[in-house]
Amino acid sequence: MSRMKKIMAVCMAAAMIATVAGCDEGGTAPVTTSGAGPGTSGTTTAATTTDPDEGAKTDEEAKDIVSEDFAPDGNAGLVKFLGYYDIRDGSDQYLVFQTPEWGGTIEYNSCSSGPAYFEKLGTLIAADDSPDLVTYEWLSFPGGMAKNMYEALDEHFDLNTALWADMKQTVEDFAYEGKHYYYPYQIRTYFALNYNRKTVENAGLTDPYELYMAGNWTWDTWRQMMIDFCNQDDTNIGYCSTPDVLASIVATTGTNFVDVRPDGTIVNNLGDANVTRAMEFIEGLHRDGLFYDKELGDWVSPQLWAVNSAQVLFLGMEPSWCYSDASKIIQNPAGVENDIFDTPSDFAFVPFPRDPSSDTYNLAYDTFGYMVPKGAKNIKGAVDWIYCNRVFETDETVKAQAKQEAIAPEKVTFLEGKYEGMQKWQMTWDEQVYDLYIEMKDPTKFNFSFDDVYGFNSELSSDLIGNTLNEIMFNAGSWTQLSSQISPAVEAILDEYR
Repeated sequence: MSRMKKIMAVCMAAAMIATVAGCDEGGTAPVTTSGAGPGTSGTTTAATTTDPDEGAKTDEEAKDIVSEDFAPDGNAGLVKFLGYYDIRDGSDQYLVFQTPEWGGTIEYNSCSSGPAYFEKLGTLIAADDSPDLVTYEWLSFPGGMAKNMYEALDEHFDLNTALWADMKQTVEDFAYEGKHYYYPYQIRTYFALNYNRKTVENAGLTDPYELYMAGNWTWDTWRQMMIDFCNQDDTNIGYCSTPDVLASIVATTGTNFVDVRPDGTIVNNLGDANVTRAMEFIEGLHRDGLFYDKELGDWVSPQLWAVNSAQVLFLGMEPSWCYSDASKIIQNPAGVENDIFDTPSDFAFVPFPRDPSSDTYNLAYDTFGYMVPKGAKNIKGAVDWIYCNRVFETDETVKAQAKQEAIAPEKVTFLEGKYEGMQKWQMTWDEQVYDLYIEMKDPTKFNFSFDDVYGFNSELSSDLIGNTLNEIMFNAGSWTQLSSQISPAVEAILDEYR
């Protein structure tokens, strides 16, 4: 048994950082926000909440937790990390990693995200100067594994232990040619349907959460709800997202555009009946006039949606990010004088609806974790760091504290600056929303899948699939026609990895 000290915020801050970082282009997520600005002439734009004084010292205190899941030996040593953000910043896990029980420190080597990240990693590996640790990126599987950029970790982890029990299938899903290079410590929500409860109530519609809990949240009920909403006002919008998010609808069939199997077999599913059926359903949503047509600008941020959520019924976006930022723009405008404290916002979310033709509830998901580059000098220390994060993720005390801090955060007071003596705004999660957020990461509740189409290169994910989805969402394109046009190019890329 080891006693670990940590700052309360448990995983939530780290999860938010990971989520936002996961929206960088070039291998972490298909949604690119750089260069896209919210708002056009005549639209409502969200105000900034940036205020340097809100980062002043507060009276937050460290708390203790106890874990029996893993017994470190105190010899993790120096772990060299290559990344585009510093994993030490605000990390409760890093505070623990530095204790004598673990005996670890992390050296941060900064680099750009996207293709530049993989270029630098490849250069360091070739020069026998590999870092010990990197984050998993979408291009890591199968792209980086096929290029022999990582160390297989089979000998360091036992999937038959309680620590990894609920991640066993996920780890197997990322196996490549019979080896395991990636042991994600955390299942993350992918995209969800975010909505404003007040908007639903004012429109006389049934709360999607109630439909979900009743087992009646399907493509059909979702579509009808959007039709009813849009029929009430010509300016109403049923669904808004970037085109790539539409892949979440395809995933509810249990089939993805591309599937990489554990033995290395790569399957092109563009012509699969399930994929075609989902894409034809999406085409129907466009014909029904339910899709966003850039009325508020090229990209709708959580903040922009929040102040326009009476007009936009559903926003397809990562839910914890959207819930947090949407709540903040309403409850925490610049400064703290007008903050709304200790009250959950009206925002909520539900998973993408169930495919009515499927016997299971399939859901697109994401993961977060670390990998060890080929030629790493301190594999043991990197493995210890992965264990440290997994212990936090599974520890019941940590999870209970995380929920309590989310739904009833302790009051925090500024100790200095112009807000001295005043309460600092903290988001208060609605308990029902929080419980659903946790449920959406539970492999016993959903059949999770991740579309491997994003793991090869940007030509496949963006130029071919991304542009095709864009044509269907905004220009009434035909999946049957477009998929047949791009299929030869898709096959040519996949053949490079077969």
